[in-house]
Amino acid sequence: MTMRLANILRLSYPLRLNDPLPPAIPPLQLARKYSLDAGDDANVFIITMANHSGTHVDAPRHVEATGLPITAFAPSDFYFDRPAIIDLHLSDGEVVQPEHLVPHANTIRSADLLLIRFGYGPVRSQAPSRYRDQCPGFGVASATYLREQFPQLRAVGMDVPSFSCIKYLSETMRAHNVVLGGEGRKFLIIEDLNLDQDLSDLREVWVAPLLVEGTDSAPCTVYGIAR
Repeated sequence: MTMRLANILRLSYPLRLNDPLPPAIPPLQLARKYSLDAGDDANVFIITMANHSGTHVDAPRHVEATGLPITAFAPSDFYFDRPAIIDLHLSDGEVVQPEHLVPHANTIRSADLLLIRFGYGPVRSQAPSRYRDQCPGFGVASATYLREQFPQLRAVGMDVPSFSCIKYLSETMRAHNVVLGGEGRKFLIIEDLNLDQDLSDLREVWVAPLLVEGTDSAPCTVYGIAR
């Protein structure tokens, strides 16, 4: 019998100095502390960044004062064995509505992690300002639909820098609160994912956050396993 080997996919981006970031998030800074070229015994860098830089995972403490921080999640909370991906091809700055999700209800109902591909992967590199300012995203109505209709979900991820629609952030930011809020709720939002690849055989997803005590959320590396 021939065993089909797993194909391991990287669903996150490496952090870069020129990453397109959401408004109010400062850019990554990288400085050498020690250098082999300077005669030091080793290379050491000082990395200064916001914890919502690049591919990152939002925990409830991000928007809820009594919500769980990222360090309160167990290792098993970052493993998903029923990921589902849906494609939502929306216009720039368009807010996701419940009716956009209804046709995908059966797919979402089977998932513990919902990955939403808006098709903005190429935009990230080709038009970073458009990626940062004009990407689609959720509003309160669609976030409410997601939470009420699919209680089995433990996380949602997307190929844009924010779950909420950045163009209308003052009206849509509370979409975060809708899916993350609730005493002791364990739910995650994974933003700025690399979904511009073949995910038809995706079977498992691992999220590996940078765990720093005292922070709400964290940059993360995300791997998918396709079989």
